[in-house]
Amino acid sequence: MTPGRPDRRVVNRRLMALRRAVAILRRHAGCTPEELRSDIDRRWAIEHGLQLSAQAALDVATHLGSALGYDPATYGSSIDSLVEADVLPPNFGARFRQIAGFRNVLVHGYLDVDLDLIVEILSERLDDFEEFARHIERWLRESWQE
Repeated sequence: MTPGRPDRRVVNRRLMALRRAVAILRRHAGCTPEELRSDIDRRWAIEHGLQLSAQAALDVATHLGSALGYDPATYGSSIDSLVEADVLPPNFGARFRQIAGFRNVLVHGYLDVDLDLIVEILSERLDDFEEFARHIERWLRESWQE
């Protein structure tokens, strides 16, 4: 990455990984907490897909935040930096910032993952990942033409 300039290849690879993970997660729409309790393979697949989706988005946020000179210290602050830089709309950024905490629970608190929350994200919040990608792509088109 050139200081002050994001590396489009890095961003595009992460967005591609994000979309691939979300597409696979959509196959599990309608899954219930009871199904996750009884089908450990499905639960692992869904948790892994959500972790990959969150990590890809947060990697993009961290990369762009750093390129813009914000030097975000946490995943949450990387989302905040994109709001401050007008990459993400404030309302969306506030909502999407929660994905940083969710990612940390998946990675570090995996024994305490709330299955109802997983089902909620799977059923109602996957579009947030796609919206995140669209905001990033729009901003890159408008702000960083090569």
